[in-house]
Amino acid sequence: MKYNISKLFIGGLAIASLTLMASCENAEYAPLTNKAFILQTNTNGNSSEKITIGTSAVTSSVNVRLSDLATQDYTFEVVADTTALAEYNQRNETSYKALPASLYSLSSNEVTIEAGKSISSELTLTINPLTQALKDSGQKYAVALRLKSKDGKYDVLNAGSTMVYILDQVVYQAVPIINASHNIHFTMRNTYDLSQWTVEMNVNMSRLGKGLGELNNQTLFGAWGNDGGEIYTRFGDAPIEGNRLQIKTQGTQMNSKQLFEANKWYHLAFVCTGTKLYLYVNGVLDNSMDLPGKNTNLSNRINFGNTDYLRADVKVSELRFWTVARTQAQILNNMYACDPSSTGLEGYWKCNEGQGDTFNDATGHGNTGKCVAVPTWEQNVRIDGK
Repeated sequence: MKYNISKLFIGGLAIASLTLMASCENAEYAPLTNKAFILQTNTNGNSSEKITIGTSAVTSSVNVRLSDLATQDYTFEVVADTTALAEYNQRNETSYKALPASLYSLSSNEVTIEAGKSISSELTLTINPLTQALKDSGQKYAVALRLKSKDGKYDVLNAGSTMVYILDQVVYQAVPIINASHNIHFTMRNTYDLSQWTVEMNVNMSRLGKGLGELNNQTLFGAWGNDGGEIYTRFGDAPIEGNRLQIKTQGTQMNSKQLFEANKWYHLAFVCTGTKLYLYVNGVLDNSMDLPGKNTNLSNRINFGNTDYLRADVKVSELRFWTVARTQAQILNNMYACDPSSTGLEGYWKCNEGQGDTFNDATGHGNTGKCVAVPTWEQNVRIDGK
């Protein structure tokens, strides 16, 4: 089965009213005349569309539009362009790889806008499911298309000449259920003295308190070291609600602004730049605070869960420990998959083994996790919660 997920911008677009920025230098506007562009960009020079890829092929529509009615037939071509993808990556702090050509196709690379019309017929971009090798790589893929004039009779607007289709892989995997009897202990290859760091995870809590102090101190990621060094994340504390998230580091603590729901998946990212602490929930900034600027000293032992206060069953996946501060763009674009060779990625536990009590480090650094006892595993879970 194929699903058409295109979003067209045809309705109500008055040709005479189209304008664009004439130049960055003078920031003046001028009418858009005698220019062709990819309709779906709406003349945005940084256009992209996310396409969710599962187990079936998906399609998206591509049209060419003119700023004026065609006075004769004009022919254009639409082609894949890796340079356009590189330019998009540079603008957006992303690192998408070009999807192999064998996994996508265009219904045609050529389109004609007939005299008296301003919009071409529809081209169809078809993208097939990713191979298992591409899924396992942890890399993110995209297809970039560029519009060109084939007959040289009509100019192409630079700002609307490219469109990037970003593939958002649906990740189904086995996940462990962590609780008070099944904590994870990670033996790291090093001790750490960090000026910056990031911790990420996807979690689903079966129980969260709602009152002050109710079901408090349900630990998630915890790491400690000398001189008071710590990265301690938990749901609930004595003076806050049990469904409010808290992080402690550099002798300070920060609470989430939002309250969380039980039995719901969330992507959490805690980022320390040294002097600033950020919390992102599902890629969106939830809260931030200033820090004293101390280094974070950690031993070579990291825990997930605790034995005395954890009352929930915790499903966890994509647990990551970085020795760099990740940007919001990097977090948002890699919530459910990540390249294990990424700069600064010190420990990466996909938590998808499906059986046993051992959690492998995908980076190859050997930071293996071991559960106190063999946990229960839930199979075939969609970790984005959708």
